[in-house]
Amino acid sequence: MITAFLLLRCLFMAGPKVALVAQQMASHAETAQELAARFTPEQKQKFEDAMTAFKAQRYGDALAIYKPLLTDLNGDTIITKLASEAAINSGDTSFALTNLKPIAAADPNDWQALALLTRACAESGDNACRDSGMTKMIELHHNGVIPARVQHYILERLKAGEKTLVIRTSVEPWGHYHIYDMGLLLDKDGKVILRMTLESDDGDQKFFAQEHPEEAAKGVRKFSFDAYKDEVDSNGQRSQTHMTFKLLDGEPSYDAVRDQFIDIASGKTRAMTSKTSAPVQ
Repeated sequence: MITAFLLLRCLFMAGPKVALVAQQMASHAETAQELAARFTPEQKQKFEDAMTAFKAQRYGDALAIYKPLLTDLNGDTIITKLASEAAINSGDTSFALTNLKPIAAADPNDWQALALLTRACAESGDNACRDSGMTKMIELHHNGVIPARVQHYILERLKAGEKTLVIRTSVEPWGHYHIYDMGLLLDKDGKVILRMTLESDDGDQKFFAQEHPEEAAKGVRKFSFDAYKDEVDSNGQRSQTHMTFKLLDGEPSYDAVRDQFIDIASGKTRAMTSKTSAPVQ
């Protein structure tokens, strides 16, 4: 997922070709170069300080720097999205909701604002807003508004004890196993220790069609909840354990996906099957 922060970092620090690509991706009129031209030397330094803080995951510090810049620059759209992303990451969904809703309403094709707003809705518990945003994101993807390389975006970030669960949802199923949703369980250092998926492997659909021909004819698919754990042994050899937790007919709701990911992450749900691959050379 190309976050607002990463896009703007590329714009300000890369060459003109990168900037042109990003400009074409953006749905608002203002370009990053135009924003940069408005900065005083002091504002430019503050902006760079905010980007440094964001990269270091000091989101509260980044937000504190962005806020006066927003005041100085009359609520600039680009900085608003960056500030809102920092706010969401630091737990301030109220700030994000207040500032993103006008942008999304003014420009329905601003997919960055919509993705961030959808996440803010999810993390604030506004399920209706969340579901509406998810639907609109898929529509923007189908209409070619969202860049083709953007396969998924962060929908929710949850605390799981000392760990963190980051849930990403897809604008279109991707990968060999057609992943619809993905949950990443991170340790306290931000390292991925478990990857969970809702997937619908094409290989399972033939058998499903034989068992449920009417449903299959209507486009219903077989799904599974899976998880993958990468490990390295004392000899430095890598292996991956693939676990399947549940099989189901038809795509589950996001709430069901969320609950299942939480249960897997917390160890409440045991795997139906588990297989460790040969070491990867």
